[in-house]
Amino acid sequence: MTLQNYQVYYVVGGVETALTNVQHINLTCGVQAQLQQIRASTAEITVRYPSGYASPIAVLVPGTEIVIRNLTTTSVYSQNIYRGYISDVSVQYGIPYVGSTGNADFLTIQLEGEYARFGRMQAQNYPMAADTITNQMANGRAQTGAFMDWFGASTTTAAGTTLTGTWADWLAKIAISNNARMRETSAGNRGVYIASPLIEGTGLLNFASVQNCSALNQKQQYDQISFASIADNYYTQINVNPEGFSTQTVTSSTASAPYRTYNVNTLNSSNSQALDYSNYLLGNYSTPKLAIMSISALAEVQYVNRLDNAISFGSTIIPAQLPYYPGTNTTVEFRGTTYDCVIEGVTMSATPESARFTFYLSGADLNAYLLLDNATRGRLDYNRLGY
Repeated sequence: MTLQNYQVYYVVGGVETALTNVQHINLTCGVQAQLQQIRASTAEITVRYPSGYASPIAVLVPGTEIVIRNLTTTSVYSQNIYRGYISDVSVQYGIPYVGSTGNADFLTIQLEGEYARFGRMQAQNYPMAADTITNQMANGRAQTGAFMDWFGASTTTAAGTTLTGTWADWLAKIAISNNARMRETSAGNRGVYIASPLIEGTGLLNFASVQNCSALNQKQQYDQISFASIADNYYTQINVNPEGFSTQTVTSSTASAPYRTYNVNTLNSSNSQALDYSNYLLGNYSTPKLAIMSISALAEVQYVNRLDNAISFGSTIIPAQLPYYPGTNTTVEFRGTTYDCVIEGVTMSATPESARFTFYLSGADLNAYLLLDNATRGRLDYNRLGY
């Protein structure tokens, strides 16, 4: 049980400089429910700025790179928890101001993740040809000079389209066409992966009640848990509108009008693929149920803290941890039952005294793909064939 030491650095020309007097860090990565559209990670850092009026840090401007590390983590390879770019800066000046020192002055730094960069890249009507998503991503990299890739089967295809908006718009449409998640990466190739739900993310993060946490199982202790019947994950009719093909509508056989209808515009590459997708969505979301929505835990009370260090890459430079969490498997023990879940998003709120993490989860029943030789998702009659 150790107080975690988080340090913020700003990076200019590859040189990192520690930012002193940090008072508060807030991070948000991923989404809170499966069907929400992918979004860039964001962060807010509050800093005491007593000498800022007389001697401001001139490089703290939009576009400057910021790194957040947990120095309590012993391995240098797993200290990075977030890397992003300044999107905005504001200063709250206080009184008094004596001898060039503003003791009540505070600087607020807003950050954004890698995906936000694609939101500022106009695609300029680029004609993306129908192809495998892997090849389309290669075309995207060539056009933008920024990293994007498909983390899934190389045979998965997508329709052709003219990109009239930003590259982020196209990436979001690829994600929603495959019920995929987005992972931001900032090591080596800095950019995003669109991760197929059929590719499991293996993590080191599992949760239990306090009496089950020990040096033997090293499970994380949570102190808050929320079950909910998420309305945005319940529909009795699905309309899939694939670009260039016919709308595919499927309706639950047990439902009656008026239906709870989910409309989605996709880049499915054929009518049959769109129909498979609409049937998958109906099968996944047509039954209302109460399930774990979120759990929350304090970093400093863990026997061994893994809340910000759940991805294992061995002795290599890893991406910043938190933006890579979406799609990672986890388990939650609650009142004698173990729930298999997938992390959809995570928030962190840290001060010099404490750090709290909240994980937004989806249950195994909403990730019920039939994966052979898999203990959780390889059971016939319990899992659905992938579309």
